[in-house]
Amino acid sequence: MEALAPAIHQAAKELPVPVAVHLDHGKSIDAIMRAIKCGFTSVMFDGSDLPFEENVEMTKRIVDFAHSVGVSVEAELGAVGGGYGKAEGGEAPPPELLTDPLQAAEFVRRTNCDALAVAIGTVHGKYKGKPKLDFERLKRIRELTNVPLVLHGGSGIPPEDVKRAIELGVRKINIYYDMQRLATERIRELVNRDGDSVTYPDIMNACKEGVREAVEFYMDVFGSTGKCSTPSHLCRNCQACAHARDASVSPSFTDEELAKRIAKVVADVLKGGSSQ
Repeated sequence: MEALAPAIHQAAKELPVPVAVHLDHGKSIDAIMRAIKCGFTSVMFDGSDLPFEENVEMTKRIVDFAHSVGVSVEAELGAVGGGYGKAEGGEAPPPELLTDPLQAAEFVRRTNCDALAVAIGTVHGKYKGKPKLDFERLKRIRELTNVPLVLHGGSGIPPEDVKRAIELGVRKINIYYDMQRLATERIRELVNRDGDSVTYPDIMNACKEGVREAVEFYMDVFGSTGKCSTPSHLCRNCQACAHARDASVSPSFTDEELAKRIAKVVADVLKGGSSQ
């Protein structure tokens, strides 16, 4: 983490869109602390394997510290099937292991987390059969909580189901499996085509192409394509990307006012609202 973080931050600074540097599935306070020290702007504490009260306690401790240094926290409640990044996922967990809406409301209230990863039938990795998402459960969770909801195991969900989940309050969707799946496919195509002439840089470029294809596909499904492609009057107040940094007009707020305004805009967008 310490070796990779500077390269990630440099790449993020050069991009023409705002980027969050996020730690996924942090399982310990030590992992969370390392990420924050490395400058991550967002962390996830995954206490989903813990008993409810212990998950609440640990998440609250992490939220209190992270918020004191301006870092947002994603938490998780419920069981998402499969493993983290494994080629083969498992069956969706039984209903009793999915996120309970009433518990979700209590969890958010007591921890003050910024986002909540919920279990509504998704699976990490490859689905065994057609995904069956519990949209009624998701709707109820959204009604009882006031934070952006996160969907892990987003790869392989039909686009129409993804769009419905977004309509019901999901604001972040993880798609790692499809990124690595397409990367592997492009590498396999390259080796089958060019055989022994394939070099390591060739493999890396094929990997990059596969990831790019997956990201572009899901950006279209999510409705994210083109959102920050053109500078607008909002850039002078955002200052979070290359468009704003290259603008000739200085921001009209102090640093503290700007930080508060950006936080409010992001929170409103994630919650499905709007900001002036």
